[in-house]
Amino acid sequence: MVRYDDVDAQVLSQADALRGADEATVAAEVDRLKALAEQIDDERDRRLALIRAAKLPELINGAPAPTSPEFARASMLLAQVLGNKGSAADQIAHAERVKTEIAELSGRRRRANPARSCG
Repeated sequence: MVRYDDVDAQVLSQADALRGADEATVAAEVDRLKALAEQIDDERDRRLALIRAAKLPELINGAPAPTSPEFARASMLLAQVLGNKGSAADQIAHAERVKTEIAELSGRRRRANPARSCG
């Protein structure tokens, strides 16, 4: 009898073992893990194990980099703050302005697409 914990343990093990593996190898392992997950009797655990197995490529490679224009702008603003060589008072004022602008960017992104974050 297969349990969620069995699938999870194999996902974690394979995430380490497959670092640097080609895409076809990772895809084959995802298929194998999904087939294993399908053997779980409990419907909820089976569904969660299938989701977990599908996350293997992300566990190996890391999450994809955010690509929204808002995220790019926020990253640029943060870099400017970190590179600010002015006085402490100037740095604080600059950081406060950037904090406000990033909050506005985040709010704009949430209003445009409530199901996603600023990434």
